[in-house]
Amino acid sequence: MVQPNSGADLLELFDVQQGWIPFLDGYLREATKYRLRFHGPRMDIRFQGIPIPFFQEEGKGYATFLTPFQSGSVQLFVNGQEFSTFVYPDDRKLTEEQFSLMLEEILAEANSCFQLSGLTVHVNASGRNRDITWTQWSYLYGHFHKLKHIFSKIEKQPLRRLDKYTMRMKREKVKHSEQVTLRWMDQRGHGDVIPTIVQNVKTLETRNLYENQVVKQQLQDLYRLLRKYELVGQEDVARKALKYKGIFQRWLNSALMNEVTANNGPYTITQKFRKHPVYRLWYQWFDQLYKHNREDVGFDYSISLKDTFQLYEIWCFMKVVKCVREAGLVSDTSGLYKLTKDGIFLNLAENKESKIRLRGGIGLYFQRVYQFNFPIYHTYTQKMIPNIVLEGETGIIVFDPKYRVPDNLGTALGEMHKYRDGILKRETGERAVHEVYILTPTNDAAAEGMRYFHTDFHDQYGMGAIRVMPGEEDEIFRRKIVESVVKMSKETIY
Repeated sequence: MVQPNSGADLLELFDVQQGWIPFLDGYLREATKYRLRFHGPRMDIRFQGIPIPFFQEEGKGYATFLTPFQSGSVQLFVNGQEFSTFVYPDDRKLTEEQFSLMLEEILAEANSCFQLSGLTVHVNASGRNRDITWTQWSYLYGHFHKLKHIFSKIEKQPLRRLDKYTMRMKREKVKHSEQVTLRWMDQRGHGDVIPTIVQNVKTLETRNLYENQVVKQQLQDLYRLLRKYELVGQEDVARKALKYKGIFQRWLNSALMNEVTANNGPYTITQKFRKHPVYRLWYQWFDQLYKHNREDVGFDYSISLKDTFQLYEIWCFMKVVKCVREAGLVSDTSGLYKLTKDGIFLNLAENKESKIRLRGGIGLYFQRVYQFNFPIYHTYTQKMIPNIVLEGETGIIVFDPKYRVPDNLGTALGEMHKYRDGILKRETGERAVHEVYILTPTNDAAAEGMRYFHTDFHDQYGMGAIRVMPGEEDEIFRRKIVESVVKMSKETIY
């Protein structure tokens, strides 16, 4: 690799604090837009091999550049010279571990609330089974690329062994005299006369090993599982399941799988599954696949890993539910669920207005809809759908999850004025929304330095931001939720 020199210094990056600086001195963050400037007549700039288009202005080249939504070491090519730099993770992005944690906490709270719902259908917490669930599909969808990578490695270098087979062959094809051949001739009394056909041992390579048999069995099981996902009634899930089935069918028809006999019945973890670097990953992938149905309370629609904002909205709502439940403020949670022939599902989807009844005549809503013709609270412009709403006879308090907006909270709060000013009481024409707060996964340091997170700002303006981060408990958030319910209640709760 060519070391940085004046050739790289011809390319500059605009930093809001330092102005124009050499590109290689810049701190690049993923999924971020930057302005570039180049000095010189010849401009062949490539980032990870992709050309960056420039336009000329006053003898210099200018461009707008967006870093990929991935972190790690990257290559920069400047007029044929190669340089290395690094794209750092976006600190606003939740990790995959936090994504999984949100899934677990949502379903855990759903099952905690189930006893308050009034539903009488039995919830089976049997642990691992092979029924289909929303969390299982999310795992399958989010980790399918990993399974493809593992299978390609197995297909290129499968486990194999040499087996010796006793067979009869023409004497001219015997390349090595084996003891079994001599013994066979003695037993039949051939003596020095070698017959035309003799018995010999041939060594052949086989891939029909137990571990490969288990691999084929698991592929067949997963193929049958995907048939169930085709029938769930969700077009995007059915389309993906059909696509995956086609891929699995090609794998099952591969030369490796045609040579292998599928294992029947239960299988065990052998030493090769424990220690082989590739087969261990394969076994772990399928082991995790069947651990996603610990409860029969699930979701009846899918959320992919790329749609973290949608999961964050649901998770924030369930965190609010947890706060009011632990404070003893819940009357009925049946609005969280719906019953189908396939089981019990969380009924949290846009425009469904899932509702929990709280003490004091207050309703806690997810995706509450307000529009011009509503009898109690209405809008005089467009339809509005706040994510989380506390609604009572005295008015409304809105909590709106905003994933990945810590650097733009002022603009996000400005948008919240549409709820403050646009939702009115039908009877009096007064503003219905008393307070509105943004929920965001901002880190501690950033939150401490921004006035929107301070309680005095909340008290003075009735709006602001509250930090809600997966894996961390925040007393300010819990206290704000409980205080809001008590404040809006038409009866004395405490």
